[in-house]
Amino acid sequence: MKTSPTSASGFRGRIVFIDVLRAYAILMMLQGHFVDTLLAEPYRQADSWLYYCWSFLRGMTAPIFFTVTGLVFVYLLLRSGTAWSDNKRVGKGLRRGLYLIGVGYALKLCLPQLLSGHISSWFWATDVLHIIGLALICLVAIGSLREYLGGSLLLWMLLGGAVFFLVDPYFTENSWADWPRFLAHYFTRDYGSNFTAVPWLGFACWGGALGYLLSRQPQWAFSHWFPMLLLAFGFTLHFRSGQLLVNLYELTGWDYLPILYNNNYLFWRLGHVLVVMGVFMWGIARLARVPALLTKIGGETLTIYGVHYVVLYGTWLGVGLSSLIGYRSLTPVPTIIGALLFVLAHVLLIAYIEEVREWIYVILPARLRLAYRRARVWHLRYSPRFWQQCTAHFLQLPRLRLFSFVRKHVN
Repeated sequence: MKTSPTSASGFRGRIVFIDVLRAYAILMMLQGHFVDTLLAEPYRQADSWLYYCWSFLRGMTAPIFFTVTGLVFVYLLLRSGTAWSDNKRVGKGLRRGLYLIGVGYALKLCLPQLLSGHISSWFWATDVLHIIGLALICLVAIGSLREYLGGSLLLWMLLGGAVFFLVDPYFTENSWADWPRFLAHYFTRDYGSNFTAVPWLGFACWGGALGYLLSRQPQWAFSHWFPMLLLAFGFTLHFRSGQLLVNLYELTGWDYLPILYNNNYLFWRLGHVLVVMGVFMWGIARLARVPALLTKIGGETLTIYGVHYVVLYGTWLGVGLSSLIGYRSLTPVPTIIGALLFVLAHVLLIAYIEEVREWIYVILPARLRLAYRRARVWHLRYSPRFWQQCTAHFLQLPRLRLFSFVRKHVN
């Protein structure tokens, strides 16, 4: 089995840590979406410790993705030391953001609906790819604002993360009915969106702050104290973030803070993300080798997401596992077995992704071109003769019928 080194001697070790974390998140997403789509309602009992553990772990997937997105983007943006105006990754980040938004919409297309001239309103609902793409654009915007106004990019990222979290009640408590539905999807879940700009861009900003720190001091990722510091901050947010919100309300009297306190999942989940990142950062740095397949999975998250989306939800053809098996129709045992097989299928896909891409982009087009050339040769060689024979045959039909009619009546 191929492995990847995790030594602190260079850049590659930290990429291993990030890719392993992304691999963990994408595999958790696969099983989470499968179980959530197919497990029957009677088995979703909050008092079941197994269901509670599954739900708790599933809830960390999206926060990890958004945080790692900010971490990776800002780190790669700053590691070259190039001036902002000359940094090619600024434009690349904008293009990548727009690309992800486009892919997010493309995955929602349904060919049967398009052929019937109908597009479902669900098509406009935003999902994780839309908001990750928007997060890249937002990070570039924050960096550009910092270039214009000055200050530390670290402070700008921290401020962005705090603002996106704190203003979340404003977006959830107010109506967006007067907004164009296309835009309203980015700010409220009332019309079917799974993810919205607020508060999820906040996780990307917190990740951007970590990316800034690691771009300045990459050796921290291989230390003992920095992962432990992440753990300390994480546990503090888990246990004390509610009290921090109470203190902030007493200080400011802002009406939306009690709403945020009563549903304090944002800072709570941020704490869990920091704990997971601290554990992965410390653990991976202390391993001599990491299976290359893990890092490969972490580097192919977009491929995995796209394939699972079409296969599970059946968006392109209108037929997927959710419709074939039945939405929320399985008992726990088949659901667990199915989730394991679903994850395994995607792992095997990435293990042989080069062969799959060669077949899709090289072998299949070559075979189609060969079939086209053969069809064209047949057309040029035999088609005139074929149509000539057909024409002659049809021209003779009236004569044959007339001859039969005359012979019948004369006799």
